[in-house]
Amino acid sequence: MATAVSLGLRLLGMAVGMATNSVLARYLNPDGYGVFALALTLGTAAAQVADMGTTITVSSRIAREKASAGRILSTGLVIRTSVALVATVVLLIAAARGLFGESSSVVGVVAVATPLSAASVLTAGATARFRPEVSSVLALIQGVLWLIAVVAIARTGGDVVLLGWFFVAVVAVQTCVGVLINRRLVPLGRPSWAEAGRIFALSWPLAISALAVMAYYRLGSVILFHVRGAAEVGYYSAAYKFLDVAQLGPAMLVAPLLPIVATSLSMDAQRRNLIFSLATRTGAVIGAGTAVMLIALAPALVGYLYGDDFAPAVRPLVLLAVAFIGITLGYVGTTICSALGVVRPIAVLTVSVAVVNLAAQFWACARWGATGAAAVAAATEFVIGVTTCLLAARAMTSRLPVREMAAVLALGAATIVVFWLVRLPWPVEAMLAAGMFGAAVLASRAITPVDLRRVLSRKAL
Repeated sequence: MATAVSLGLRLLGMAVGMATNSVLARYLNPDGYGVFALALTLGTAAAQVADMGTTITVSSRIAREKASAGRILSTGLVIRTSVALVATVVLLIAAARGLFGESSSVVGVVAVATPLSAASVLTAGATARFRPEVSSVLALIQGVLWLIAVVAIARTGGDVVLLGWFFVAVVAVQTCVGVLINRRLVPLGRPSWAEAGRIFALSWPLAISALAVMAYYRLGSVILFHVRGAAEVGYYSAAYKFLDVAQLGPAMLVAPLLPIVATSLSMDAQRRNLIFSLATRTGAVIGAGTAVMLIALAPALVGYLYGDDFAPAVRPLVLLAVAFIGITLGYVGTTICSALGVVRPIAVLTVSVAVVNLAAQFWACARWGATGAAAVAAATEFVIGVTTCLLAARAMTSRLPVREMAAVLALGAATIVVFWLVRLPWPVEAMLAAGMFGAAVLASRAITPVDLRRVLSRKAL
């Protein structure tokens, strides 16, 4: 029930977010949108690096050690805030030196929000308590406030720097609300050096992994900006926004999965295999199904939300839709490995992939701009998704349902080919694509009615 409520809130937030991006893109045009999107990308990257795996480590420990929840959570908050302050200083120095070109002034403003975002570690307590709707409420609050701010700026003719300050204000309000909500779930205790040592011992490979993920997930926009200019970043960011919104699907999947897996070592082998099989098969369905819909609707989505000026964003969106399959599988695999403390292989994997990704980005961005960046992202995410699922299978001593997952991917590809060959009005194409893919998945028994009953039962999982 909590996951269903959370999904409803996320869907509402998705609508709010897309409305916001539509207003923002039409107001700033590709060049201005690219400048502002780069600033938000760097701010988000700083927040991801500041996390250093703290959130997922804290959540897993709270799920296992309920008596020490307050002390663990407060220690995690101190760690996250301290590192966030360092990340803020680095961004401010880089912006003052003009390293981000015309985006430097906005980057300097957005960087102020990085320490505030450290309070997001408080949602680790809600996750461990099976309360995924808490993070959804916070995301919706931020989305609504940000929409109001963007509309106000667009109507008054404000510039991107003022937009940056409004963004900081929205994050500050969201942080205050998050602190108030957390007081009723996991009251903070006294931070502890001993707890900090335990958290670091578990999270340092995740910290390395976070740096690598930031490199291949966020720095592509920086490379694209320097190689091809702000307009190409605008097209790429406009396409990537759809993926950011679509991640509500895998986020809903892993929210209940993390606390279940964190205690799975005490389960029998059959139950562990059931949980792992259902999680990976569901991840494949969510990823492939979303990719089918994004590809079918790509021209209509870009034209309706962003206008004709953003038509070059259609091709990157198609490629990024393919990348979403790997993103979803990566969510599942990384969550399982992190919950069980199997994080060193994840760090090795992400660092290796990041090196190859950055080299490929320089080459692909220079030749094909936003389309090249999207192609490299698709290949990267697929490798990450498949490999992390294999690592998760080993961690849970379970079998990866290869046949079922391969069937889902093949059905998704077949559906896309059909609608490439037969062009229909986009509303008809969307409904037929969803119906055809869903029916094919059920017919292939990749997901069965028995699976649905297990999910809805209080005792089966």
